[in-house]
Amino acid sequence: MFESDFLEFFSHVHPAVPAIVYLPLAAACLFIAAQVNGLSALRVTLEFVGGYLFWTLFEYWLHRLVFHLPVVGPKSQRVYFFVHGVHHDCPWDRTRLVIPPGASIFLCAVVFVGFRMLFGAHGMYGPFAGFVFGYVLYDSIHWYVHARAPRHRFGRWLRREHMVHHFKEPNSRYGVSCPWLDYVFGTRGTVSSRSTERAPNDQDDDSRGLPAAG
Repeated sequence: MFESDFLEFFSHVHPAVPAIVYLPLAAACLFIAAQVNGLSALRVTLEFVGGYLFWTLFEYWLHRLVFHLPVVGPKSQRVYFFVHGVHHDCPWDRTRLVIPPGASIFLCAVVFVGFRMLFGAHGMYGPFAGFVFGYVLYDSIHWYVHARAPRHRFGRWLRREHMVHHFKEPNSRYGVSCPWLDYVFGTRGTVSSRSTERAPNDQDDDSRGLPAAG
């Protein structure tokens, strides 16, 4: 991605990094909401769930509008490559399946300020914790469906849905951790991901026209 070896080093990320960085942040926000601000367990739970649901909308629209921005020239092509194109060019590069912390921390700070403006200092921590947890879940699922061959039915279905996005219809199936939103917004496309009943391993994926995990 970069001519500089220094910058190139930071473009490769271990899959555990999002959880290591952001799960403690989510836990700290829940502690502040419940213990410091004295909110009830029910309220904190509802706020957490609401924040997570907001993340799913953010994930879907970020993927649809930003990660797949229209390419109209060399400059937008370059931006697209850095934002998401490199992942579509090298989908089996396991070190580029989660967002580098240099980018995610900046986005996290922007979202933190936005939540504070929207909910206030007293009411932002529960929703923000749910949002951050949703991000960790997204990056973990995204890494998993690329780097592993799920054995359980739901995991195989998630992987097939995402592989259709990569290799058959890139303008469909934008929800990685929230594929149900593609039903809501009508972006499942026309290609069937087929049943997950007979996908016990990567060889089955190959036989159905989907690449195996590299």
